[in-house]
Amino acid sequence: MRLKSISAWVLSASLAMHAMSAAAVDAAAVQTAFNQRYQTFFGADSNSLLPLPAIDKQDWKRMREKKALRQVYQEPGKYYNSKVYVFTLYQDEDGGAYYLDATGGFWGMDELVYGPLSAQDIGLP
Repeated sequence: MRLKSISAWVLSASLAMHAMSAAAVDAAAVQTAFNQRYQTFFGADSNSLLPLPAIDKQDWKRMREKKALRQVYQEPGKYYNSKVYVFTLYQDEDGGAYYLDATGGFWGMDELVYGPLSAQDIGLP
């Protein structure tokens, strides 16, 4: 009986590890697709905003309080709009729309939020 419980635990741990590694691969694919699609907007000499729908900071705050969002990836040190930002991409827990939160600039005071974004908006097929 003890052997069965150990086997069940090993199986569940293995499945959990597989799910985590699949999520990490998906996050890397999403980040790569996004960076490739919008590469002309990133760099020390960039000063253009992304051609994506913007969200007001207060609306974003209310949305985060009401919606369950999953962090897809976070990329610090991103040159954008002549400043350095931390880009964090979120997705609705139900697998729906994406939201991009860019925080940084002068002393981290700037925050630009974009969304809702479709898979096509972020460069996914």
